[in-house]
Amino acid sequence: MDQVIVEWFKIVPSWVVNIISIILIALVIGITVFVWQGVRRFSQAMGRENRLVSLQERVAELENDVRIYKSKSLQLQNVTINTRSFINSLNKLIGNEEGDSYSFIQRIVEAVASDIKGSGSERHRCGYWIYEHDTKKLTLHNGSAGFPESYIRKRHLGLDESIAGRAFRKQQTLNLSDVTTDGDWSASDSAGTYKALICIPIDYFGVLTIDAREPMDESIQIIGELYASIIEGAFYEIIRDLSQEDISEQPEKEESI
Repeated sequence: MDQVIVEWFKIVPSWVVNIISIILIALVIGITVFVWQGVRRFSQAMGRENRLVSLQERVAELENDVRIYKSKSLQLQNVTINTRSFINSLNKLIGNEEGDSYSFIQRIVEAVASDIKGSGSERHRCGYWIYEHDTKKLTLHNGSAGFPESYIRKRHLGLDESIAGRAFRKQQTLNLSDVTTDGDWSASDSAGTYKALICIPIDYFGVLTIDAREPMDESIQIIGELYASIIEGAFYEIIRDLSQEDISEQPEKEESI
């Protein structure tokens, strides 16, 4: 077969060979152009698909942001409602000899543990630790549902051997993402499910603590500081009322003759 083709090329005129060559070259060029256009269309289609995927990812991110902002908005709405309620209760507590300051603080502690939740799966607990001047320690005075009942008024923290104690000494809010890396933390300080901790000093009355499983952002810290300021205001009003009672109970001096 090869010999036949060779012999055929020998007997055909050269112009025929040239025409065949031109046709073959044109065919190769045509195929090349066709393939190139196909590759181009495919690349454009892939580009559109990639852009579509990118847009879908961006839409998902925006939807997630909307959910977060909506959750934060509802959270702040609850905080605003509770704050107004606590201020009204504080006004009733002031000057009321039968006022129950323990129950008032307990309501705030429970509200903190509830209001800082961003979702139902999150787990937090909040406690108010009062400073005992005689023992120089912090004692758990109020605790949310996350604290065992046996801890209330029986759980103590040293000022120099605990994170809450350090916050109290320095009068500075501490927000730790992982308490296990802190030198003042010990395994007995918190349950294994709690890893993050916020400690908010309430002047020299005590410390408000918030425990969580995941790191807490600045918004949670601000909520805690807001409620801590209400507790601080309650203590100052109680002290002022007690001071006024002491003054009123002092006997009047007799006028000198």
